[in-house]
Amino acid sequence: VLDFTGASDVLGKPALADVSLGLSTAPVLFASETIPELRPMIKRKFKQDGDVEKTLKYVLDSDGVDRARSLALFHAQRAVNAICRLPESTERNALISLAHMVLSRKS
Repeated sequence: VLDFTGASDVLGKPALADVSLGLSTAPVLFASETIPELRPMIKRKFKQDGDVEKTLKYVLDSDGVDRARSLALFHAQRAVNAICRLPESTERNALISLAHMVLSRKS
């Protein structure tokens, strides 16, 4: 998600770094479900001129980022539910905080 919503100076890496490396992250895969033009770009790992820029546009024009956030929230909540089965402790609370921090981080 941050690859599409974060600024390079905040992320500590160039925006779209994952796509530039040929990685198809959740927002891209979700976007490809409704935007078939993304599928050939995914197969060639975004190596053709303009692929990275087109991918950014397609992902932002789709619900890919929102669906990826929802997926992250789902898994974070499942993690918290599992952690809550542990006895109360500083460590347990730190794990719960970590799950929440991952969802709200900007870099």
